[in-house]
Amino acid sequence: MMKFQENIPLKKYTTFKIGGSAKYFFVAKTKTSLVKAIQAAKKASLPFFILGGGSNLLISDEGYQGLIIKTGKPLSSYVSKGLEWAAGIPGTVEGAVWGNAGAFGKSMQDVVKKVEVFDIKDGKIKILNNKDCQFGYRDSIFKKNKNLIILSVKIKTRKSNLNKIKEYLNYRKDRQPLNLPSAGSVFKNPKNYSAGELIEKAGLRGKKIGGAQISNIHANFIVNLNKATAQDVLSLIKLIKKTVYGKFKVKLREEIVILY
Repeated sequence: MMKFQENIPLKKYTTFKIGGSAKYFFVAKTKTSLVKAIQAAKKASLPFFILGGGSNLLISDEGYQGLIIKTGKPLSSYVSKGLEWAAGIPGTVEGAVWGNAGAFGKSMQDVVKKVEVFDIKDGKIKILNNKDCQFGYRDSIFKKNKNLIILSVKIKTRKSNLNKIKEYLNYRKDRQPLNLPSAGSVFKNPKNYSAGELIEKAGLRGKKIGGAQISNIHANFIVNLNKATAQDVLSLIKLIKKTVYGKFKVKLREEIVILY
């Protein structure tokens, strides 16, 4: 039996700095240990969740009654290798592929060559090409098929344009609340709309519930202003969706993952 840590507080592993404890916790430093941890969880009928860089994630105040497996390669390691748009984005390469992360009109689907996966269903390791990944806007086959666990990613690399990196970092500094804990963009942009603009036009910029606030800098960010709870954030999410739909008849859908 693999040795898992127990009752580990998760807030320090997320960019939101919110969340209860994991019943079990394991850091997988290799592909082999990741596969073994998943197999052990399955054998014990234990729910599990793969945690990357902890961005785009809201963990409930009650924590997670299963196994959290922390793993992944930092996305920042590719900023100098052609992914200028990823400058300043926390998270892992694997997580970025899972959600087809992107910015400035580019995304992971533009650079992914192959993805090595572990298929829980048949216990086999498989290689998927770009087309197999079924990338869409902030979407992929990995979101739809929970049996496919990303082990590694092969990316098309090139030398980055340093001026572009500086430009993107300055853009984020000026237009995103980088000085406070957040999960990044809370909602996907609906077709032909900007989620942030809709939230702002709905008059919600700066709105607070408990320790959470809709950012004054970018309305599609909810920030942890002062010891916010997951419930504070969920209340703001509910308020945003209801208000935006009431005013504009546009349904906002979460980009962040909410883990109970």
